[in-house]
Amino acid sequence: MSARYEIPPDLRRLLDQERVKIVSSREIDYGTQYRLVRGDEAENLNVYRTGKISTGSKASGLRDLLEGWRLSSLPQKKNGDVNKSGVPSGRGPVVAATPRTGIDEAGKGDYFGPLVVAGVRILGEKAAKALQEIGVRDSKALGASTVRRMAVRIPDAVGPENLRVLALSPQEYETRRARAGNINRLLDELDAGIIDELKAEVEVIIVDQYAASARKNLAPFVPEGVRLEVRTRAEDDAAVAAASILARARFLEEIGRLSGLVGVELPLGATHVMGAARRVYGERGMAGLEEVAKVSFRTTKKVKGG
Repeated sequence: MSARYEIPPDLRRLLDQERVKIVSSREIDYGTQYRLVRGDEAENLNVYRTGKISTGSKASGLRDLLEGWRLSSLPQKKNGDVNKSGVPSGRGPVVAATPRTGIDEAGKGDYFGPLVVAGVRILGEKAAKALQEIGVRDSKALGASTVRRMAVRIPDAVGPENLRVLALSPQEYETRRARAGNINRLLDELDAGIIDELKAEVEVIIVDQYAASARKNLAPFVPEGVRLEVRTRAEDDAAVAAASILARARFLEEIGRLSGLVGVELPLGATHVMGAARRVYGERGMAGLEEVAKVSFRTTKKVKGG
C-alpha cells in the first residue's frame, strides 16, 4: 500500500483558519496530491515524500495563500548567508540592529476594497526583538485572525510614532490613480509620502517591489546617506513584514466594513468576484459598485454586460 504524505501541521492550521476544505486526495509520483476548495476557488496541493510542497492551477487568492506559506517555510540558510540588508533569509525575519523603515501594500490586485500602504520604522534592537517575538512575517502566509492579532501588538512593539498606514477607499483610489496615470505611479506617490514621514534616524529604507521602475522613482525622496532597497520578497526584513501585516489588517477591516455597507460578503482577490459584483451592481447600480470596487478593473465591463 502506498504511503500517504500528510499536509504539515502548521499549514493545516492555516487552512482551517481560512476555511479551506480538503475535498479529496490521491497518490502521485513520490507524494500525495490534495484538492483544496474555498468558495469558488480550487487548488491542487502536492506534498512529496522529501517534504517539498508545490501548487498548481491558475492565480487566485487561495494559491497566493499557499505560496505565501511555502515561501515563508523555506529552510533557514546557514550563518553568514545573508541578503543585501544583512538579514539572514529563513522562516521569518530576524533581529537587525540597523535603524530602518519598511514599506508594503495590500489590496493592489483585489477588485473589492481599498488600496492600503503601510510603513514601519524600527529604531533599535529592542523594537526589532519585539517584532521577532510577535512572529511577524509575510502576511500572505498568515490567516486573517493571526494578521489581526499581530497588527494590534505592533504599535506597542515599535511605538505608534513609527507607524504610518494610508488607506484609499475605492473611490479615492480611482481618483488618484487617474491623476497619477497608473497604479504603479500612484504607489510611487504613496510610498514617497511614507518615506518622508518615516525617514528620520534611519540608515536604510526597504520597499517590497511593485514595479521595475520603483527604485528610480523613489530614490529622489530618500535622504542623502540613507540606503534604498527595492526588492521582491522584502518581507524577510522585520520592518517590511510588520508593514505587510498592518496593511493587510487594515485591508481586511475595510473589506468587512464595505461588506456591511452593501449587505454582500465581498470576496478577496480578483478571480472569483463576479457573483458579488453583479449582485451589488444589480441592487445598487454603478454608484453602489463604485463605493466598494476598483471599477477601473476590466471586471467592471463584464459586470455591466459589456
